Formats: sequence, C-alpha cells, structure tokens
Amino acid sequence: MDKCEDFCRYFLPKVDEYERLISNNPIFRRRVEGIGTITRDEAIAWGLSGPMLRGSGVQWDLRRVDRYERYDELDWEVQWETAGDCLARYFVRVREMRESTKMVLQCLQQMPGGPYENLEAQRIAGGPKSEWNGFDYQFISKKPSPTFKVPKGEHYVRVEAPKGELGVYLIGEDSVFPWRWKIRPPGFINLQVLPQLVRGMKIADIMAILGSVDIIMGEVDR
Repeated sequence: MDKCEDFCRYFLPKVDEYERLISNNPIFRRRVEGIGTITRDEAIAWGLSGPMLRGSGVQWDLRRVDRYERYDELDWEVQWETAGDCLARYFVRVREMRESTKMVLQCLQQMPGGPYENLEAQRIAGGPKSEWNGFDYQFISKKPSPTFKVPKGEHYVRVEAPKGELGVYLIGEDSVFPWRWKIRPPGFINLQVLPQLVRGMKIADIMAILGSVDIIMGEVDR
C-alpha cells in the first residue's frame, strides 16, 4: 500500500508535466485541433463509448450510470469535452489519469485493516488455530476451477474499461456450457467510425486520428 501511494504522489506531478509539454505546444495543437471531429449525435448513433463518446459532449460513464462496485463511495467527476476532435479526446484522457489517481488514493484511505495480500499472510496472522490452516485450504492452489450451470436465459454484464464499454453477453440453456456468448470490445466498436473521421483529411492526419481512437490490436484484428 505504501508503494502504491508513493507512486500516486509521484505520478500526479508527472501529469502536470505532460500537460506543460504537450497541451499548449503549437505543433501538437496544429496536428490535432479540429481533426477527426465527430458530433454528439453521431457518436451516439455509432454506439461509441469511453473517451470517444465523452470527447463529443456526452457525460456517460458506466461507473456513474450502473453504480457498480465502490465507485458511488468515491469522490470523482466524469471528464468530458464538447469539441469532438482529437484534441478533445486527448484532454479527456489526461484528466481521467488524474481522476483515476484520485480514486486510488481514496481507496487506499478506505482500505480496512488486517492482512489482505494473500492466504499465506492471513494464515500466519491468524496463528495456529486459524481457519486458514484447515484441510480445505491446504491444497487450494491445486484445486480445479469450479463448474456451474449457466441458467437458461439471456444475460449481459458491462463495465467501464479504459477504452469504453466492455460487455459480455450470454445465452444459457441450463448446462455448464452457454448456448452462445459474445464479448463486446470497446476498441472494435469505436474503430468502425474511422472511415467517417478520415473523410476529407490529409493522409498525415490518419495517424493522429487513429491514435485518438486508441485501439488495441487484440480487439480489432478480426
């Protein structure tokens, strides 16, 4: 925990340094400002998410909308811009680095006491009579993963990943194998708008626009 907090204290001034070097750099501004613009309505119509959506003026973050895990108990703000260009998406991501660091620091302050690293730490802290010394936990690392039946019906779960909405869709038929399942990768969905973003742009602008979409090859190489 101390190392994590030390990194957060080290990282926040670095974000300020990034902004001093980049945000008002005239060369950078000329390369990204007004480039790859997508309006609010277009972003919604294309099903974009993450910074691609928030950079176009939509205050949509699943951590606020779905209220999962402990995000409701933390003090943070949804970062968004209205210009919808590469510069707007850059500003959203820079501010989200600060918000993420702020959330990590709050979680460290709210961390309950006691051992939390692993089962071995809990076993030692509990002493000879600890439940973690029991037979059931001696071979826990060697046990196979539990199997369970997927109930009949449809189910969709989503989280706010760094690139946008990451979802998993399942159709169960009351067996250990789902009848169908599909992963919704945010990068793959966001990339579909690329032909519209590069229309009328120069070839040199393609790299800036593609970088602002922020894809991962493992998501889009299909």
